[in-house]
Amino acid sequence: MQLAIPIPQTHLTIDDAEAALVERAKRDREAFAILYRRHYGMIVGYILRRIGNPHAAEDLTADVFTAVLRYLPRYRQRGVPIKAWLYRIATTTVNRWVRRQQRRSVIEAFFAAMRGPTDGNGAGHGGNGSVRHDLPETDAERARLALLELPPKFQTVLSLHYLEGLSLQDVAIAVGCRLGTVKSRLSRGRDAMRERLLKSRPPEADAAGGASGPSNVPPKGDVSV
Repeated sequence: MQLAIPIPQTHLTIDDAEAALVERAKRDREAFAILYRRHYGMIVGYILRRIGNPHAAEDLTADVFTAVLRYLPRYRQRGVPIKAWLYRIATTTVNRWVRRQQRRSVIEAFFAAMRGPTDGNGAGHGGNGSVRHDLPETDAERARLALLELPPKFQTVLSLHYLEGLSLQDVAIAVGCRLGTVKSRLSRGRDAMRERLLKSRPPEADAAGGASGPSNVPPKGDVSV
């Protein structure tokens, strides 16, 4: 499946007019509706690019804005723009979903292995009882699936930096950690992503392209702010 939402170049800056809108939205539902419409596309796009499931992305976006409505009265504009706060809530929501999916995959794999190979009429198992995963059709899909296998802390920085176009400084603001921590997670996340992509590389791709690694993962040196 090709995701049609373009990759933005997002900058997390504080806007006086939006700051005033946020303050009104704390007590005025019409102002909150404006805030919702203004940032819905940014949040649903971020979630969709991370998980690749349009229906789940819409559901999770609804969860995000439900949390925003609940916690907005507690939000204080202390140098953290509303976009960063929204990204933080969206990241927490997606990471929770990812952990559930990863646990479900482990449980399904365990029971599939316990059942052993099928009699040839069912799908999903090889002769050694392991779970069979059909190869994704495109490099983009392979990259997305590899991303979803990473620990959420790596998924977060990779997605915000490479998919959302945030600078490393803005990623640090969005996730609420130090710049050095973001750089470390980005480096480790790229290495883990590269390893997973190499493992999922189709045999025919190796035969055609030799031993070169996949092109989906950014180079190690790309850690500019």
